[in-house]
Amino acid sequence: MKTSLCSLDDLPALPGVALEILEQIRDTDKPLARLAEILATDPPISAKVLNVVNSPFFGLARKITNLPHAVNLLGEESLKYIALSFSLVNAFKDTGNFFDYTGFWQKSFACAVLCRLIARDTGRTDAEDLYFLGLIHDIGILAMVRSHPKQYAMVEKKISQEGIFRHIAENETFGYNHMEAGAYLIETWGLPEIFTAPLVHHHRPANISPDREADLARTRILHLADEICNILHAPDKTVHLAVAKQLMDEYDLSRKIRLEALAEEMEYQIKPLLPLFDIDRHSDTAYAKILEDSKKEMYRLSFDMLSKIRQQQEAIENLSTLASRDGLTRLNNYKSFKDALDREMAGALRYGYTSVLALADLDTFKAVNDTYGHVAGDHVLQEISRFFMENIRDSDFVARYGGEEFAFILTKTTLEDGYKTLDRIREQLSRFGIEYQGHCISVTMSVGVTSVQGGKDAEAADLMRQADSAMYRAKNAGRNRIFVF
Repeated sequence: MKTSLCSLDDLPALPGVALEILEQIRDTDKPLARLAEILATDPPISAKVLNVVNSPFFGLARKITNLPHAVNLLGEESLKYIALSFSLVNAFKDTGNFFDYTGFWQKSFACAVLCRLIARDTGRTDAEDLYFLGLIHDIGILAMVRSHPKQYAMVEKKISQEGIFRHIAENETFGYNHMEAGAYLIETWGLPEIFTAPLVHHHRPANISPDREADLARTRILHLADEICNILHAPDKTVHLAVAKQLMDEYDLSRKIRLEALAEEMEYQIKPLLPLFDIDRHSDTAYAKILEDSKKEMYRLSFDMLSKIRQQQEAIENLSTLASRDGLTRLNNYKSFKDALDREMAGALRYGYTSVLALADLDTFKAVNDTYGHVAGDHVLQEISRFFMENIRDSDFVARYGGEEFAFILTKTTLEDGYKTLDRIREQLSRFGIEYQGHCISVTMSVGVTSVQGGKDAEAADLMRQADSAMYRAKNAGRNRIFVF
């Protein structure tokens, strides 16, 4: 059964304290202000935040008795996400259905603490951001469960009976997965964009361009922390341990962190932390013992066997990805684009925001194939696709529409801002020389733009005709232009 991201409509509202903190976070021109005053309006949360301040999570030498003192000592950056954590846990409580909320939050807090510890041990300055990233990295699951419990029960059944990855089962059932739902949710809340790429790609950091160093580094830490959590919480612990060790080597972290030390420190911090959030541990078994038992089992298996298991898992995931990706460029394909446009139109109609739809056609591309050959043409398409991905937001969408045509959806964007963005991309592309066997190949594009207007019902075919008409006006006006319908 297919549905849209915009049908995530049974979500709990965040309390006023959380909304005020989010408003402060969104104001990037100044640091977070008035945190102690904001928290003072909600005494229960204030008391809980102070309890966390005095827990092993911060490891202070003496007890702090009031929030202003805590803010002055630890800084607002250290406490804003702790306060938001209480709001999230309170908002997404057990509703009595099939889903294990306690297990979900137990794993999420484990991942949050691990991300923070890895950041600390590797000398990073964004440990608190990574804590909150670890906490919310699977929040899309809760959004899907709350909005569509019966359909998500089908996902759980697929996972149990067929042994497939969660996000694959979600794609088959909903047409989207919890990473995409999570990105939609944090964008709706207005959280900073630094969370989007790691949340969307934490199962596959390789999908992020190496040029985006900050996003890639955060995503790798989240990926590793998630795998370590799987050692502690998933049934096939041995495979996840092998994967975690391989990731530590791959991400050049083996010399900086030790799994055993991470497990022990995480155990020390999380044991008193969970009760503060009214979360019960499912088991009293120590994480360090789980890790030790998994290591013993891993040594009984050959490395080749573990590698084959991981290769089989990746092969299954790749088959799922192929269904939604263009084989040459690895961009989203035509089918994915149509699904994305339907979702965007539903969201604009329901919530009243405006988005931008554009079609772009590479000018005189046939000349590239005729002059340099089709292999060169394929190389140019791949490089241009990479260029497009690097020049749009993670929340936006680009697809290979067919041949040398591409489609863009700039979500929650005014027509004026969308025009500026696409015109900048068009202008940069005209100066983007692509090297191929000693030749520098330059390509331009003509772009047609229309808007998905908030609150207005429309047909996808009509919007596509509008964008197509504007694109051909740009072609007929001399190419390398952008026209609005």
